[in-house]
Amino acid sequence: MRSNWTRLAAAAAVAMLAASGCGNSGEGGDGGTSSAAGPMKIEIFQALSGPVAPVGQAMSVGNKAAVAVVNANGGVLGKDLEVSITDDAGSPDQLAAKLQELLSGGKPHAVLPGSAAEIPAGIPILANAGVFVSQHFTANTFNDPKKYPLVFGNAHTIPDYTESLVQKLKEEGHASVGVVDSDDSSGQAFEAVAKPAFEDAGIKATFVGVPPSAVDATAQLQQALAGKPDALVFAGYFPGAAAVVSARTKLGVDIPTYSAQTFSANNLADIADPSAFEGIEFQQLAANVKGTPQTESKAFKTFYDAVLKEAGGKLPFPINTYLVAYDDVMLAAYAADLAGGFDPEQMAKAVENAKPEDMPNYVMPVGFSSENHFPDVTPEDFVFVPYSPVKDGMVVPAG
Repeated sequence: MRSNWTRLAAAAAVAMLAASGCGNSGEGGDGGTSSAAGPMKIEIFQALSGPVAPVGQAMSVGNKAAVAVVNANGGVLGKDLEVSITDDAGSPDQLAAKLQELLSGGKPHAVLPGSAAEIPAGIPILANAGVFVSQHFTANTFNDPKKYPLVFGNAHTIPDYTESLVQKLKEEGHASVGVVDSDDSSGQAFEAVAKPAFEDAGIKATFVGVPPSAVDATAQLQQALAGKPDALVFAGYFPGAAAVVSARTKLGVDIPTYSAQTFSANNLADIADPSAFEGIEFQQLAANVKGTPQTESKAFKTFYDAVLKEAGGKLPFPINTYLVAYDDVMLAAYAADLAGGFDPEQMAKAVENAKPEDMPNYVMPVGFSSENHFPDVTPEDFVFVPYSPVKDGMVVPAG
């Protein structure tokens, strides 16, 4: 059974009511005016504790690396960018409560709401309060400028990698798949997009969710295999990924297996021995794989050098973990700089009209508009590779 949204919706509603009644001025804000009264300060929430703490801690490295690059290049409106990083423990309820507390003190210049599954709890609250939001949740739900005019994304969306995945499955001639993903909001969002995409491609799909904290996913994998599919798809960026891989080994699964980009983004080296990944093809963002054109750009090299320095020379997670957090900060900073102030509507318009040369240190494709608030990612931005070692965050293909 999928996660119950009732409790989350209630918490969000309470926070929305509090946010709608807050003033437009306060410490850290500029009253919603277009002038810049002081240095820009971005409020960031990350899962610094709890089950996904390693992810949140890695993302905070990306946040800080972006600040270093921004300030080395003149800051925002001539002043050093400042950020405040608050722990939300990866919990939707904690994020909602802490946003309520934040908004009671005034409207911040920009907010980055969370590491992963808690993000959907924050976006409606911030949208209702009229706050500029820069985030990396991959559900296309929030790429709706009419409903969320101040919300921008910095990651590929679920439709982006689903299109690439379906294309791969069709090329390989698969007619049915068992899909194992995370039993949380991210998993729900993936199923909502992938299910009709598989159907349109003539591929029968059975979806099964694994609790994020699961230590044994044998029953769920057996359920996915019950219909005798000719391939498996693993999805989800979550601690339970280790249990999924273990179950595959335990059951001796020998049918072709594909890892969606979200599953590939897990710290694979820490969840299983390399032998456990034999027979799995991993969908990767081309920006994760050493030697691709995407990793040769000046913007990527600037990002990579900065995040490596911030991390003390060691990057245990795949590079995209750091990249989305880096671009979260970078987009918000460019928005204010291009707008000439901190008015959220002017910041949004500035990003919508920005050209790549206006955001030279933003790594993802710049192609925002009044109809699209996410990077313009295509299937060509993904590659499929066998399990390969990760060195300093980069996948290094064998040979």
